[in-house]
Amino acid sequence: MVVTSAQIAAWTGYVFWPLVRILALLSTAPALSHRAFPVRAKVALGVAIALVLAPVVHAPPLGNALDAVFFETLVRNILVGATLGFAIRILFSGIELSGQMIGLQIGMSFGGFFNPEATDTDNPVANFISLLVLLIFLAIDGHLMVLYGLRQSFEIFPIAEQAPPMLAFDAIAGLGAQVFSIALSISLPILAVMLLINIVLGVMARVSPQLHVFAVGFPVTLFTGLTLLFLLVPHLEAPIRATLERTLSIWPGG
Repeated sequence: MVVTSAQIAAWTGYVFWPLVRILALLSTAPALSHRAFPVRAKVALGVAIALVLAPVVHAPPLGNALDAVFFETLVRNILVGATLGFAIRILFSGIELSGQMIGLQIGMSFGGFFNPEATDTDNPVANFISLLVLLIFLAIDGHLMVLYGLRQSFEIFPIAEQAPPMLAFDAIAGLGAQVFSIALSISLPILAVMLLINIVLGVMARVSPQLHVFAVGFPVTLFTGLTLLFLLVPHLEAPIRATLERTLSIWPGG
């Protein structure tokens, strides 16, 4: 049996080019890019996905690494994979921002001032919300939706097409505004209640100056904030799912 260099280049390209886009996605997508996910496991997962997609994805042979066409194709696929992962990541950024705002208002961020050895400046509510949205993302099969978007990207943006269709960069830029809209839509009910409580505490401090507002107000705001957060958690799935589907829809045909 004779195996030529052209055949080796073709077989290698079937796996290499999809792997480039897949690894770019795995390095930016939420859950898949988590630091608890070992790098070797990411590479192994990327190779497994590339082997599955190789028969259905049209990939050119692996050419010379010093060739301009090779470099252009490499950069294009890295950008497509990283953009898809970054678009999904914006969803998590908005929800994590809401956790920061809630934790700041209910007083959970004060823990960093009483622990001089603490190196993490994030408040516990933000960490809890971040972990919770990650679990909800996995529970609603968000990782499978991301992989489906990856599969569709090979049809919408072929690996070696010289003039690929334009990606809706204006839609991706608009996702930046959604970071603040998602954060406000989730945290606004709690922020409104906390504002009302602070107003009541301020009136009490004016009416009764001998009342130690900080000693009374801190437990009240903390208990009220945690209670509202407990009531808010069951309603997080709907906005997360809607935002995830809207994010994936920025891809033509998504």
